[in-house]
Amino acid sequence: MLVKFAVRFMVILASVLALAAMVIHFFFSSKLTTDLWIIVVPIILGIPMLASVVLAKDDELSVH
Repeated sequence: MLVKFAVRFMVILASVLALAAMVIHFFFSSKLTTDLWIIVVPIILGIPMLASVVLAKDDELSVH
């Protein structure tokens, strides 16, 4: 069941990463790109972590 949790995390991470990349690329100037990536990386990693834990069920995490 841990596989389901890991797959969910990776899907959410890939989605958030792709969305952030498109937003940064199309809406901000090239001068700000590096700074924005530095600022946004904790958010990009935090959203999938929180979402995966909130959506997880007890049997997925082997909690008895």
